[in-house]
Amino acid sequence: MARVARCPACGEVTEVPRCASCGAELATAVVEPLCDPAAGDREQGASDRDQTASDQDQTWSDHDQTASERDQRSADEDQHAADDDFAAGGDAVTYQRSALARERSGRDRAAVSVVRAEIAAARLRTAADRDRAAELRDRGAEGRDALARLHDLQDDSGASREDILLRAERDRARAAADRAKAADDRARAAADREQAARECAEALRDRAESADNLKLAITDQLTGALTRRFGLEEVSRELERSHRTGATLVLAFVDVDGLKQVNDSQGHLAGDALLRLVGETLRANVRPYDVIVRYGGDELVCAMPNLSAREARARFEPIAAALTAIDAEHSVTVGLAEADPADSLQDLIARADADLLQARRSGHSND
Repeated sequence: MARVARCPACGEVTEVPRCASCGAELATAVVEPLCDPAAGDREQGASDRDQTASDQDQTWSDHDQTASERDQRSADEDQHAADDDFAAGGDAVTYQRSALARERSGRDRAAVSVVRAEIAAARLRTAADRDRAAELRDRGAEGRDALARLHDLQDDSGASREDILLRAERDRARAAADRAKAADDRARAAADREQAARECAEALRDRAESADNLKLAITDQLTGALTRRFGLEEVSRELERSHRTGATLVLAFVDVDGLKQVNDSQGHLAGDALLRLVGETLRANVRPYDVIVRYGGDELVCAMPNLSAREARARFEPIAAALTAIDAEHSVTVGLAEADPADSLQDLIARADADLLQARRSGHSND
C-alpha cells in the first residue's frame, strides 16, 4: 500500500505530508495499488460463468430439439390414427389401434410439456445467473474506473491508465450483453411456458379423445356390454386374479329368451330394443366392477368376483322381475359356474353354458 495525499487547495498528489506546490499541511490516506490481485480471480469467475451459461444454452437447445422431434412423432401418429379411422369405417379392431395410437401421442405431448416447463424454469435460472454476472461486471467496471482515477497517484509496473479504461469499457459492454441475453432468456422462458401450457391442453384433449375412442371400440352399441374380444380378456384377467388370490369368481351365462321370435314377428328394431333393455337392466342390477360381455347374438356372460353361485343367482332375481314388469314375455335364462383352481376360461364358460342348458330343459328360465 502506498500512503499518499491530495492537497485540498490545489489538488496536487504527494507522498509527503506537505504539498510540493504550495507547502500546505496534508492528511495522508491509504490508496490501494493499481495492480489488484483479486481482479484476475474476478475475471476468471466471470469467464467461467460465461462458459456455464453457454453450456446451459446448448443443453436447452438439445432439449428443444428432442421436444420438437417428439411433437412431430405425435403429429405423425395422430395422422396415421385418423387415416386408419377413415379407412376402417366402423371396424372395432382398427378403431382400437387408432385409439391406442392417440393415447401414445397424448402421453408424448404430456411428456413434452413437462420438458418444456423444465426448460422454461432452467432458462429463468440462467437469466437470473446472467443478471448476477452483469451486476458483478458492473461492479468490476466501476472498480476499474476508480482505479483509473487513482492511477495518477502512483507510478508502478502495472497497467496503464488507458488499459484500465479500456478494460472498464469492455466490462460495461459485456455487462450490457449479459443483460440483453438475460432479457432474451426471460422471453424464451415465457414462450416455453406458453408452449408447455398449449401442449398440456392438447395432451388432455388427446387423452379424452383416446378414452372416448377406446370406449367406443370395446363397447357393444346395443347392450352397452363389452364386445366379445375385449370383454373375454377382462374375464380372463378376473379368472387369473381368482386363481392368484383364492377369491371366488362366478361366471353367469345369460341367454335372452325368444329374441329370434321377436325379430321374426316384430322386426329387428324390436329385437334391438329388447337387447338394449336387457343390457340396461343387467348393468343397473350388478356391481360396477362386474364384467358384462356380449358373447353372441342373444347371449351375454357376466363375471362376478367375490360371490358364491348362490349369491350370484340371487342377484338375477330382480333382473328377471324388472324385465317381466316391462313385458310379461320378456325373460332370460341364466346358467352359473363357480371357478375352480384348475379352470381355464373356456372350461368356466363351458360349465356355465351347460348349466344354462340344464336350466332351459328343466323349464326354469330365471333360476
